[in-house]
Amino acid sequence: MRGLFMSPIVIARDLSFEFPNGRELFEQLNFSLAAGRTALVGPNGIGKSCLAALISGESEPTAGSVRRHGCVKLIRQRELPPSCTVAEFLAAAYEWSLLGDALLRGIDDSSLCTQLSGGQWMRVRLARALSADFLILDEPTNDLDREARAAVLHFLRIHKSGVLVISHDEECLALCEDVLELSNQGLERFSGGWADYLEAKEAEAARLNQALERAKRERERAAVRRIEQRERQERRNRRGAATAARGGQPRILLGSLQQRAELTTTRLDAVAFSKANDAVRASHQAFAALKVDPVMYSDAIGSSLPAQKLVAEAEGFNIRQHDWLYPTDLDFSWRGNLRLAVKGANGSGKSTLLRAVLGDQFTTRGELRRGELTHVYIDQQRSALNEDESVFDNVRAVSSDSDIELRNRLARFLFVGDAVFQSVRTLSGGERLRASLARGLLGAQQPELLMLDEPTNNLDRANVEFLANVVRDFQGAVIVVSHDEHFLRRCRIDEEMILERPTEGLPNWPANAENR
Repeated sequence: MRGLFMSPIVIARDLSFEFPNGRELFEQLNFSLAAGRTALVGPNGIGKSCLAALISGESEPTAGSVRRHGCVKLIRQRELPPSCTVAEFLAAAYEWSLLGDALLRGIDDSSLCTQLSGGQWMRVRLARALSADFLILDEPTNDLDREARAAVLHFLRIHKSGVLVISHDEECLALCEDVLELSNQGLERFSGGWADYLEAKEAEAARLNQALERAKRERERAAVRRIEQRERQERRNRRGAATAARGGQPRILLGSLQQRAELTTTRLDAVAFSKANDAVRASHQAFAALKVDPVMYSDAIGSSLPAQKLVAEAEGFNIRQHDWLYPTDLDFSWRGNLRLAVKGANGSGKSTLLRAVLGDQFTTRGELRRGELTHVYIDQQRSALNEDESVFDNVRAVSSDSDIELRNRLARFLFVGDAVFQSVRTLSGGERLRASLARGLLGAQQPELLMLDEPTNNLDRANVEFLANVVRDFQGAVIVVSHDEHFLRRCRIDEEMILERPTEGLPNWPANAENR
């Protein structure tokens, strides 16, 4: 059990970070990290990956300091593989261990790193970092099939050094003994593990929701009082005018009385309006205190296809890499508004098949026919985005909207105000997905085909639900590569294609393996 007697490996004091454009992510964070497993959680775009880079020393803070007692290694969400073999990549730093051997099982060390699947590349990087005193894992189970994911979970159970886990994967989070929550309120530590954290958050949400409901009721009462006061004053005004008329009061005196009554009504309105505004502000403050993750929303999108319009069709099709990629040649016919999940283990060729359908050139046999469709393709790296441009400029390049219309539509993807001018290079994983969706769906032409490769990577639960709504409501054909069964069910995907694994992979690690 972790406790006060364990020496910290990382100590952060008054840590702050601000982008060159003045956007502040966080300020004056104080925390320490020791051996054991700690989760770092928070909504997309709050700064978790940036904080990880500061802890590891890959970035420098705007203010404050980080002291490290030992080697701290960050395994990022995305890292471009070098053009060398797996053996060459591992040679400089890899120290053989039983755990490392298990992580690498099923991966040919003569393979080029650039030819590995996303899950294989994660496992290779993880094996290389095993000698570090403290590891920071940023979404380590992204891209992993069931077996590879089980191996990473097994690694987390038995790894003896310190680990900071940034993840939306609840199985990963459930292995952590402490939870650090980064939010717009700062950094808060929850001891006792993931289950205790969820219980504390539920209690906090219930308390703040009660405060919110009280604020709403006060606002409604203030609005009702304002209307009632105005109606009473107007009745008094009318009675006063009638009395003055019957009494034959001079017209100038009657006008003075009416003006005084109107001023009184105006003053009452101002008081009531002030109270209503106070209630609205209290309501907004209660919302802010909830620290709710951002949720995207959508309209109906996409262009429907005739039932027999060709998406793609294959006869005896295969792709050659080291060897023929698919153990059995592919035969399929995709037409109309199909809703298809392409499944298979890491390295089975799912992403490669999508790229072939889009027209990428490979050495092939058999035949692959492609329909002439307007499409949106979002790959794992979100590579359609220009890293050096802003979100606005990326979408501006494909949109026919006016600048004002475009900014209004970008707000639907939570890029509000100056956030539209944020550089893509500085975006979090969830923000990159939103920017990619915006670029694909706000173009001049409505797409007929939506193709997504592991789209839920780096998304919090709220945004996974939004994305599922987008896919569910898309009017054209949908092809999705995903290991996330809950997401696929929410998308109402009703067909699947399972690709066989070309080589043997990892063993089935027991889910309840002991902590050793």
